[in-house]
Amino acid sequence: MLLKELSLNYPEIVKKCSLNADNLCRELEASLNQAYEDFPLMFPREFARIEKELLEEGSARARAKIPEIATNLLKGLEEFGKDSMLAALTPVKTEPIISSERLNLKGSPSKIVCFEGVNVPSIIKPGSCPLQGVWASDRMHAASLALLLEAESGKEVSFAFVEYVSFGLLRKVVIRSSDRREVLKTCRRVEKIKSGFMPEKTEEKFCTECTFSEHCVSNSSLLSKFF
Repeated sequence: MLLKELSLNYPEIVKKCSLNADNLCRELEASLNQAYEDFPLMFPREFARIEKELLEEGSARARAKIPEIATNLLKGLEEFGKDSMLAALTPVKTEPIISSERLNLKGSPSKIVCFEGVNVPSIIKPGSCPLQGVWASDRMHAASLALLLEAESGKEVSFAFVEYVSFGLLRKVVIRSSDRREVLKTCRRVEKIKSGFMPEKTEEKFCTECTFSEHCVSNSSLLSKFF
């Protein structure tokens, strides 16, 4: 959560500081300190449940990531240019709720940014980052938000951004037809499950942890072929 708040301040940091590693590290640390102080005001319910030791540990871990974040931000600025990088980082809206009656789907991107004259979704991810591109689950998340934004704006959304905040890496994701197909397929699966039709059971490592496994269909059926 601290790294997410830090990332939302990247545009202001990039605008005001001279772009060298030392200056960027200082500005990032100052912004992280401010986010830490603002935490109780922004998230009073969550803050009340967090032990002080845990919060301090999280702050220390976030602070330790600053040199790597600064290095990757500088690489991104060199590669894409300051104006393009700022456009990809600067939110037009932050955490809006967007929905589609046709898809019976609702979602909230971390932010919507205007890149090359088009509003596109951007999602902030705090976990690990692949060497190239984005994780498959993040691609599906980005595709679903692109479909929702298309439904709201009536304009095609052909790409999205995934921001891996623990590393200061911004990845552009081109939304493929196969991504759209997978999102639609998943939506229809969920609708069938909500209507009482459980998909055919497949024994996987996750089954032992699933609280609904006893309700799965154990034998093949004609209906299961449509899932």
